[in-house]
Amino acid sequence: MGTGFIDWTGKELHLYIFKKRSGNYSLEETKSLPLENELDQSSISSLVKGNFENVCLSLPISILSLREMSFPFSDRKKIKETIAYELEGTLLGNVNDYSIDYMITGTAENAAKVLAVCIEKRRLREIIDIFSSSGLEPKLITSIDLRLTGGDSVKLLKGSIADTEIRAEAARKDLSEQSINLRQDDLAYKKDIEETRKTLQLSAFLLLILLLMFLTNTMITFSSLKKEQKSLSKNIQIVYQTAFPEDKKVVDAVRQFKGNINTLKKKNAVLGGTPVLDILQSIANLKNKNITLHEFSADENNITVKGSAASFEEVESFKTALSSGFENAKVSESSASADKKINFTIIMKEKAI
Repeated sequence: MGTGFIDWTGKELHLYIFKKRSGNYSLEETKSLPLENELDQSSISSLVKGNFENVCLSLPISILSLREMSFPFSDRKKIKETIAYELEGTLLGNVNDYSIDYMITGTAENAAKVLAVCIEKRRLREIIDIFSSSGLEPKLITSIDLRLTGGDSVKLLKGSIADTEIRAEAARKDLSEQSINLRQDDLAYKKDIEETRKTLQLSAFLLLILLLMFLTNTMITFSSLKKEQKSLSKNIQIVYQTAFPEDKKVVDAVRQFKGNINTLKKKNAVLGGTPVLDILQSIANLKNKNITLHEFSADENNITVKGSAASFEEVESFKTALSSGFENAKVSESSASADKKINFTIIMKEKAI
């Protein structure tokens, strides 16, 4: 889009169109228009066609108030801070009603000669409004004549240089290193700031939308997981009650299920470790016809058999027979009953394989 530099000389209006390449400005086109009357929107629109990335404006010396001043220092920051106070009484009206910038025209040791450039804010605002109404709000407001003369009052009195090539070159230099800019304080160019603010607002708005979408998605996911968890818990409880119908109170189905499984495993270990039918078969094969067995029990440690025999000798003989198939067989109890039978209890262990 390029940069449009509008050079208002008072009687003429020039437009210099620059393109920036590799950090340097180059002149692409020059247009000129004579002004028969005062500057207005119509004359600007007839000269300037299209849009520019940036717009700069040069004002004629005739509408500026210039004051030569001396400062006992050359620091630019100090000059900027004190120049308004030094101008008090030298300008018509209140110095606060002026937009002020300056050029250093000479230095000697720590002192500086300065040309103060002033314009009433009311007048400057009118000029800005005229250009802004044409979509050409100037970012920089300067004066090519001041650059061409270096602020020398003698050269300024000789009048403006009319050659557009010379003026265009001065405009190009002002784009790279501005001499003055009368858009100061409350009249400062704020379009860049506004665009940055709008960009930040848009970014914040988009970020807020993304955040809301994320939160909505999270809530939907959480709600779905909650429903799924509730359904799963219900199914687990149904499975648990099917497996363990005797448990009427279910507080934590998973924990209770694990507890019952562990209990069953322990019982299975006890019963599975003792081959009961095989033991009974072995005992039955070892006893004789005079031995009657009426009680049997087994755990992981001992095997106990109780019965009755015709005599103590039969009991002893049975114990001896059991010793061939079991370990540590011994008669723990033996007594005679009323019917002259010998009741006995034999304890033994299964032989280790």
